[in-house]
Amino acid sequence: MTEDQNNGKEELEGARKERDEYLDGWKRAKADFINYKKEEEERLRKTLDFQRMMFAEELIRMLENFQLGLKAWKGTPPEKTGMELIRNQLQDMLKRYGVESMKVGIGTPFNPATSECVEMVEGHEGESGNVVEEAENGYMMNGKVIKPAKVKVAK
Repeated sequence: MTEDQNNGKEELEGARKERDEYLDGWKRAKADFINYKKEEEERLRKTLDFQRMMFAEELIRMLENFQLGLKAWKGTPPEKTGMELIRNQLQDMLKRYGVESMKVGIGTPFNPATSECVEMVEGHEGESGNVVEEAENGYMMNGKVIKPAKVKVAK
């Protein structure tokens, strides 16, 4: 082998090594970009979920105020019918956003993950620690409690 051939082989080997380094760097950069893209999508999804939850909480407060107003209204004047229609629209809107009303069963054990105890009731027929009355509905959104039910519990 001549010296020119040895130099050519060394240059070829050096070029292959450089090519492999560039290829590995490109593969790492591509993988990093894919991971970054996934992380950004997850962050965006969480942000949207949080915004939806905040919006749902506002609508729930409005719905509860409508329900309180309707309970206080005696008779069935046309105004009350209009209020009931608006309440129904709010309920439908909440359903479209994935919000579900939680009903706490009377006589079931108190569950602090889904309910908030607002009063302990003495001398009630219910077993101690069981729900005896649901004071306010609770609400869930996509399987997460966004407003716990307010309940009364037997002592």
